Amino acid sequence: MKFRRIAAPRGLVLSVLIFCALIALFWFGFGSASGGNEEQNLKVTRAAVQRAIVSCYAIEGAYPPNVKYLEDHYGVIINHDKYVVSYERAGSNIMPAFEVLEKGKGESQ
Repeated sequence: MKFRRIAAPRGLVLSVLIFCALIALFWFGFGSASGGNEEQNLKVTRAAVQRAIVSCYAIEGAYPPNVKYLEDHYGVIINHDKYVVSYERAGSNIMPAFEVLEKGKGESQ
């Protein structure tokens, strides 16, 4: 019994290669977009802390004693699994120094 070799049509092979290339491009694109999204989330968290500090001073006449106070009274939501907030208050009428850092990266404000 003779076996006949069945050749794949050239168009089918080309279509499969193009499909794989498109999948790879989408995969790379989503990875890049995710990285940009993480940076945007960090910026939004920093801005939220900054706005809450200023709002607290405008409303109460003193800067907040700590970050927990901002979370409890001004609705600031910080993902403590992803970020660490360094907050140093020098006095009730001196703008506190703060940094929002992504855990494991050590970026500063």
